[in-house]
Amino acid sequence: MSCNILNSFINLYCQNCFCQKNTLRMKAIFNSSFTKVNKENRKTQQKLSIIRAIAQSGSGITVPEICKMLKISAPTGFKLVNELQTEGFLGIVGKKETHNGRKPAIYDLKNVRFYAISVEILLKRISVGIIDSQLDTVYCKNNTEFVLENTADCLKEVEKYITACVRDSGISKDHILGMGMGITGRVMQDTGESLTYFNFMDLPLGKYFSKLFDIPVFINNDTRCFGQAEKIIGKAKHVNHAIVINLSRGLGTSLIIDNRIVNGGNGFAGEMGHMQFGNRENMCICGKKGCLGNDVGGYALEEKFMDCISRGEKSIIQHPGHGRQIRYDGILQAALEGDELSIRLVQEMGFKLGNALGNIINLLNPELVIIAGKFASAKDILLDPLKSGITSSALINPLRHCHIAFSELGHMGGLKGAGALVFEYFELIKQ
Repeated sequence: MSCNILNSFINLYCQNCFCQKNTLRMKAIFNSSFTKVNKENRKTQQKLSIIRAIAQSGSGITVPEICKMLKISAPTGFKLVNELQTEGFLGIVGKKETHNGRKPAIYDLKNVRFYAISVEILLKRISVGIIDSQLDTVYCKNNTEFVLENTADCLKEVEKYITACVRDSGISKDHILGMGMGITGRVMQDTGESLTYFNFMDLPLGKYFSKLFDIPVFINNDTRCFGQAEKIIGKAKHVNHAIVINLSRGLGTSLIIDNRIVNGGNGFAGEMGHMQFGNRENMCICGKKGCLGNDVGGYALEEKFMDCISRGEKSIIQHPGHGRQIRYDGILQAALEGDELSIRLVQEMGFKLGNALGNIINLLNPELVIIAGKFASAKDILLDPLKSGITSSALINPLRHCHIAFSELGHMGGLKGAGALVFEYFELIKQ
């Protein structure tokens, strides 16, 4: 890559950059805003737009396609592409098939890959990955012994884990554009604030990590990150209105309306777990009774399972002993292996969730409801009671046009969605 063109980008784009101007990091090209436009930096903007367009395509584009997208003339388009090719940014990767005439060359990025550090912080797991702009994972590591606490010691543990993972990944920091972080609890994406965890600092959590790692950091709730992944590479890729249910230890919801993730006025949208569809006798950690999350989710499944065992019901699950609790993912696995008690409890949850979802379908009229999270693995057990619950409360017309699907992203969905926050900001993936 040409140092001159990179320095040109840096000088034009780095008014708000987290990097020093003398670095050659690719991220410096994008982390910027314009205040004045002249002939020279207009050309730089056009080149940047070409790089973005090719990155978004994922498979390369032709000069006529570039000209159409940028609304520039063919001579200008060919001149810009030739310059980018000379500078080492682009290369020809093939020819586009046409019905007649000359086959145009397809250009793709050459020796340029964009990466993001992706972090997912859950109640009992922390995951760190390196994600490329196609949301492919080039490195991933999980710590299932992690316990999230709102303490300075826990924050230091997170810092050390991220640092060690980035080092072990072997990816140069020069190729990392930024960090995307999904964390459980209430998050204000616009300000980078985590209101539930690590809320004791003078700086918002996003700015704290930005300063610590010297890269831009983007933060959102873990469930909305999962919804982001579903929207870009998952089941919601080709729909404009969808509800993504993140059913794991807790119950979270990501709303996709008009093809955009809905954060809400302060970043609190999607708190379905605190809607009053649950048992009115159960007290929630929020201080209210009747929250659906008390009846539906991994925590509730563990409680109900142990209550049944204490009353003498039998299961194929062996109690781990030594004060250790049976985890909900073990109960899900037992259900898949035919354990009658586990199946019954999972199906009861499916009906309760469906009954609540029917009301949401009446309200929002989505095209698609996606069940994601750990419970997605039990789709064969969940589907029928889920549909029965939805039918019990949803109106016929909106239900007729709403499809129910189960996520296929697995445990990587949230991590990929967190990385997508970086690439979406820099316009390297399609909105």
